[in-house]
Amino acid sequence: MAVKHHAYEAEQKKLEETLHVVDKEIDLLREDIGQVTDDYVKQVVNYKKVKDLQYLEDHGREKPYFGRIDFLKDETYELDSVYIGKRGIVRSDTFDTVVVDWRAPIASLFYSGESKDAFYRTARGIVRGEVKLKRNFAIENGQITGIYDGALKETIDREVGQPDEFLHEGFIDEFLASSLNQTNDSRLKDIVATIQAEQNEIIRAEKDKPLVVQGVAGSGKTTIALHRLSYLIYNYQDTLASKRFMVFAPNRLFLNYISDVLPELGVEDVQQSTFAEWAARLVRPILPKGWRILDPQKPLQLFFEPGKSERERTIAWRRLHFKGSFACKQTLDHYLQDVLEKQIPYKKLSFIYSRTNQVFTIEGGQIREIFTEQLKHLPYNSRLEAMRKQLKQEMNKLLFSHLRERKIDLDKQGLAKFEKLIEQVLAKYMADWPQLDVFPLYRQIMTEPELLRKLAPTSIDDETIRDVCESNAEIMGKERIEPEDLAALLYLRQLIEGLDTAAQFDHAVIDEAQDLSAMEIMLVAMMAKRHSVTIVGDIAQGIHAYRGLHDWDELLQDVFAEPRAAFYKLEQSYRSTVEIMRCANHVLEKIKLPELVMAKPVLRHGEQPLLLQQATKEALWQEIGEQVNRLRGEGLQTIAIVGKSMEESKKAHKALISMLPDLTLLSHKDTHYEGGLMIMPAYLTKGLQFDAVILLDVDDEHYGLHDLDAKLLYVAMTRPVHRLLITCIAGRLSPLLQGLSLESEGTRKKA
Repeated sequence: MAVKHHAYEAEQKKLEETLHVVDKEIDLLREDIGQVTDDYVKQVVNYKKVKDLQYLEDHGREKPYFGRIDFLKDETYELDSVYIGKRGIVRSDTFDTVVVDWRAPIASLFYSGESKDAFYRTARGIVRGEVKLKRNFAIENGQITGIYDGALKETIDREVGQPDEFLHEGFIDEFLASSLNQTNDSRLKDIVATIQAEQNEIIRAEKDKPLVVQGVAGSGKTTIALHRLSYLIYNYQDTLASKRFMVFAPNRLFLNYISDVLPELGVEDVQQSTFAEWAARLVRPILPKGWRILDPQKPLQLFFEPGKSERERTIAWRRLHFKGSFACKQTLDHYLQDVLEKQIPYKKLSFIYSRTNQVFTIEGGQIREIFTEQLKHLPYNSRLEAMRKQLKQEMNKLLFSHLRERKIDLDKQGLAKFEKLIEQVLAKYMADWPQLDVFPLYRQIMTEPELLRKLAPTSIDDETIRDVCESNAEIMGKERIEPEDLAALLYLRQLIEGLDTAAQFDHAVIDEAQDLSAMEIMLVAMMAKRHSVTIVGDIAQGIHAYRGLHDWDELLQDVFAEPRAAFYKLEQSYRSTVEIMRCANHVLEKIKLPELVMAKPVLRHGEQPLLLQQATKEALWQEIGEQVNRLRGEGLQTIAIVGKSMEESKKAHKALISMLPDLTLLSHKDTHYEGGLMIMPAYLTKGLQFDAVILLDVDDEHYGLHDLDAKLLYVAMTRPVHRLLITCIAGRLSPLLQGLSLESEGTRKKA
């Protein structure tokens, strides 16, 4: 505690001095802003001052900083004591830095985990030295309530002794432990005070290189990605604009859940969307009148709701997975290649200058080389226009060279006549060149088996080709397309027409990337300048595997073959207790996944997950109601009751609402996350976290030994921070949990 720390008096005095500076800056800013001006530059400056004032009043006065580092420089042997906060604070009169912004280069020392041989990068080069002190502060209302000194790694190893299976890599300092033990309200929070070394490396990575992060449940993937946005905007504000940053998330509910983080980090105008919503806006101009895009949630009903035939699921899986695969991209490339190589005649172009009867010729080989090589960076339609202009220039060049040789001067009338001749010749010559229309062409490729077989890679078998074409023909016959068509359509549009460069991003974040397809991720990367993207996900949570990624190789080897992506693995989980993560990892051990990375929870213990079994559903509902009230009595704020499907969540809501009148049912149509007590399908919990989770119907009917079932159960089991409760009818526990020790009411039993 603060009163027991030897530096408490000195640090409290330092805090009071800082607060005095803050108060003085607040007064100065209020005075400056109060002066009315018509000068545009002053108005821009005042806008920034308003933001600075708002931060100081709302946060700076209450908690101006959260950490301190003492850094001894190698070259000068100077010891710098630096206090670090969410925003920098500078004295207006002396321009002295009182608090350093967490995004500043020197602040990286606070997160790096190094003591000796520490360094940070500046525009002038690398500064090396030794971190002599790392200190965290808990501050409330201008008073220090806790001081936590970070320990060196060698000190941790010495004090811990012989660690258990999680301890060695899962040790956390007291400050982080106190942060993780807090209960959750309705929004995701920033982690600037508790960023870990491996997270910091990703946040501060090179901006003009794709980043792919495989992070286990609870590793902080989402928060890291959002902090990276804030870091990039702060450090590259002269070349990057926050309004040209984009965050792609799985659904609107999740976007609302993370909505407070970016403003807390000083970033307020970043674009946020689901991929389907963003892509639909770009596709609608090329959709024929009357055509519609199907509900993105429809496949979830097919794969997770009962009553669907296995054949129906197989056809849908093949169709959806093909549309999102890199093989689909190759198929569309092959079509354009076929046009360039086989459908364009590339005949020689000849014309006669009647005055001298001179015949001029541009050889077909030269025309082919121009169109396929010199202009290959352009979309097809732009190539046609550029080809026409280049041929016209070449024709003019040939004629005027001939006229100079013959010493012939053309008057205005002669020039106009020749101009007309050129246009007629070019129109006739290029009339045989194919004119491509994006949507009809896409429909043709996706519904004609012979054409698709010709274009698709040989790795796609004939049965898949047939199922893709027949099922697409049925859907498109009703003037409908699927969300999975959007990326492929936009890629084809890029090949033929080009996409609007005004819609490009300076940087894009893709969260829960394992549930997007390779085509979708590739398209986002295409729309980001210099492929500046941060892609975060977890293969173990890929519940949309019918369209998403099975492993990261499809990205790393195909989509990001050039430029190469930096790949990071985050294995440490900071969300759930050791006891909860042991149960969740047990589920993954029941199935075989490529590149499976098991979560290593930090050393934070809690109660064993509780198994609730009753003979009847009615008794189980009663038990759940009692457990909810018990959890609330323990002070837990956010409690999620989770069914496998939307249909089962609705049934549970109907059964429980009389006992729990404030129970809120959430679906994919909801856009606001309010916290409290809620019930929702498991797929909707992705990316969220709660104090406690109660899982419904974890039985052999709902969760069998299938990859999708295991992933869905794993997602739901890794949402709680403190408590996990599992329910089922007695004797019907899912085989995914068989062999696992679970706590039952009053008795520890072997499930």
